[in-house]
Amino acid sequence: MRFVSFILLLFIVLFLSDLELNAQDKKTVIATRLTGEVNIDGVLDEVFWSQTAVAQDFVQNEPYNGRAATFATRVFIGYDDHALYFAASCEDAHPDSISLELHERDKLGLADYFGIILNPFNDGLNGLGFFVTAKGVQLDMKYNIAEDEEDESWDAVWRSATKVTHNGWTAEVMIPYSAIRFPRSESQTWGINFQRSIQRLREYSNWNLVDVNRKGFLTQMGELRIEETITPPMRLSATPYLSGSTSHNSATKKWGTGYNYGMDLKVGLNESFTLDLTLIPDFGQVESDELVYSLSPFEVYYDEKRPFFTEGTELFSKGNVFYSRRIGATPSGYYDLTDTYSQEQIVKNPETVQLINAAKLSGKTSKGLGIGVFNAITANTFAEVEVDGQRKKIITEPYTNFNMVVAEQALANNSQISFYNTNVLQPDNKRVANVTGIETALRNKQGSTEFYSMLNISQQYNEIAHPVLGERLLMGFNKISGSFRPDIWLNVMTQDYDPNDMGFQRSNNEIGAGLNLQFYAFEPKGRFLKKSSYLFINQISQYQPLKFSSIEIGGNTRLTTVKHLTLGGNFSVYPLGKLDFFESRTQGRYFQRPWRFHTNFFGSPDYRKKFLLDYRFGLMLYPEWSLFNWWTTLTPRWKISENFLITPSLMVDISKNDIGFVTNVGAGQQTAIIFGKRNVNNITSSLSLNYSFSPKASLALRLRHYLLYVDYLSYFDLKADAELEPNFYDEKHDFSVNAFNVDMIYRWNFAPGSELLLVWKNAVYTLLSGDDVSGNYFTNLDKLFDSPVGNSLSIKMLYYIDWQQLQALKKKK
Repeated sequence: MRFVSFILLLFIVLFLSDLELNAQDKKTVIATRLTGEVNIDGVLDEVFWSQTAVAQDFVQNEPYNGRAATFATRVFIGYDDHALYFAASCEDAHPDSISLELHERDKLGLADYFGIILNPFNDGLNGLGFFVTAKGVQLDMKYNIAEDEEDESWDAVWRSATKVTHNGWTAEVMIPYSAIRFPRSESQTWGINFQRSIQRLREYSNWNLVDVNRKGFLTQMGELRIEETITPPMRLSATPYLSGSTSHNSATKKWGTGYNYGMDLKVGLNESFTLDLTLIPDFGQVESDELVYSLSPFEVYYDEKRPFFTEGTELFSKGNVFYSRRIGATPSGYYDLTDTYSQEQIVKNPETVQLINAAKLSGKTSKGLGIGVFNAITANTFAEVEVDGQRKKIITEPYTNFNMVVAEQALANNSQISFYNTNVLQPDNKRVANVTGIETALRNKQGSTEFYSMLNISQQYNEIAHPVLGERLLMGFNKISGSFRPDIWLNVMTQDYDPNDMGFQRSNNEIGAGLNLQFYAFEPKGRFLKKSSYLFINQISQYQPLKFSSIEIGGNTRLTTVKHLTLGGNFSVYPLGKLDFFESRTQGRYFQRPWRFHTNFFGSPDYRKKFLLDYRFGLMLYPEWSLFNWWTTLTPRWKISENFLITPSLMVDISKNDIGFVTNVGAGQQTAIIFGKRNVNNITSSLSLNYSFSPKASLALRLRHYLLYVDYLSYFDLKADAELEPNFYDEKHDFSVNAFNVDMIYRWNFAPGSELLLVWKNAVYTLLSGDDVSGNYFTNLDKLFDSPVGNSLSIKMLYYIDWQQLQALKKKK
């Protein structure tokens, strides 16, 4: 606790010395009502554009923050009763050098682009981005200042077109009001900014200056004024889908076919709130996970890739208690079945739980109150076994209801406070799990410092045991502007804190505190365009009973040269070792690790090159154990043409004399916890090919092979004093894991918001032990391709139907 007191005192010294920043002036532009029709073709030949106000005089964000942009950009803004209209004239003295890279939707690559960022509530907290490249590829995203993140999974339906001209390029954009949520009022004042890139110069510029010495660009936007009343439209759209698939497993030699249909529905309940529903969803076309085998006691985190769970979920990120992969995950009884019955006895054992439906309600009032409600229902999941000629069903996961409610109130100075609750209900098990929390982010008037806090309480109830309650408190103070940005944090988790029914938390029963000293040099100087570095010191202890674990000291640096070569590295050291509370897999039994040193270095050349190589090297040492761990990642990047990119990758991670948990021997008081010294080899190789036929059609192919080989050299007993003692245990625990996946996805956006997907997947997975294990890479490949293979081919068509479009068609008739 002395360390905590020390950093609190240091915080006071650092933050009292903070200098006030003067708020910069905001540019303002007034939109002009449309006097005729605009043909969205990228050609600015409508008379109307010459009659509107102009947003111009862009300034650089990078590389020379605050300087005038190299080439002029002018943006014209109009509106009518249905949409906002933008025309951009992007001048360029060398139009033959405009970057015209072509990628699939939502991938800009290194193409020149023009972007519009909107904040209809003008609160500096949330934003919407609409970008289009000079080649016509669209990207849309959501911004959230609290999470400091960009959500590119969000997709809106809007129109754009571009044209390369003799003096640059032009763009026209139409954003319907149905894609935006805004308050109902007599006039509108929105936050707005425009962005343009000139990739051959690696120059990024904005209409309203974004000062890189201040954190967050949403608080540094200009203003768009619409001085007449515009009425938020009825927002109602549906995206029905129809899918079909066929699959084959070489082990069973059986073919499977099927079809599915369902719908995503979006209903605007009023001008600010939207209800999203997915009915009988089919996620069979989602890209495969990059499987890894964990030697640690902790669960592996996998990113969410299912569209419904990635789009518009920024409100549900509060408190770190919503991990959507819990919904439709592997049944909790899946592995129990494989432990109880042989493969010959198991007729059917579903690997995922069937999602019946899911719904999201989200929006924000004119007073800055954001509200979100999420609910999902999964069905009973049954496995089927056959024993002595009799078939029976065994439930591996009961019917479950997942729910989350969030309320977020915007406060002065771009601050906010949030309340949230998650609830997981399994009626058949008579089990309920809750997490309730409050999260705050408070900024001073100058926007230079921030206080962050989070308090969560987890609760679990069932008919047998007493209620289990746990708590987590996280607090942080940090400076968010200037070149020197210190921050401190404190994290406390009780022994019974468990949000994992709907969230993701690797460990609990911990108290930790840390101090970070961050340094930024945003202005180019000498051979460098920008530099950043930080130093940190963290201390971790067990919370109950209070027991010291470790002190970690480390740092990081990153710099970019004038030739756009990015270099960086980091290091960390545990000078007192680490008392590991979790490696033994037994509560109350600890494992003492000796002092450790780790370092890492990376380099990334200029991505404008046709061919380049990203590289990373690192090593970790435990001198007392003679443990030496090194790794490298090599990722060539070959741009064959503006629309064809090949990216192979090789990662090699070799560890000699690693030590970790193996198994338990015996039972009760006589249980021996066995650790082992081992060599661990991990080789992961992949190949990605991306070919774009047009801004609306693309083909992506990805192959990945993952190999993990573990060779045990000797064994130890874990003693009560956390040290290891050699033993005579001689069981063989060597094993290897191989995973091979192929994903090929053809995507065609044949109409706004509508697409056709054709997906082929190939998957092989083997876990070998005993005499079948080999450390030879090519022997593993041979055995892998002799193993059972799963193949599937699926096709899915989605068609977007919008109520406003239907009404417009009616009027034309």
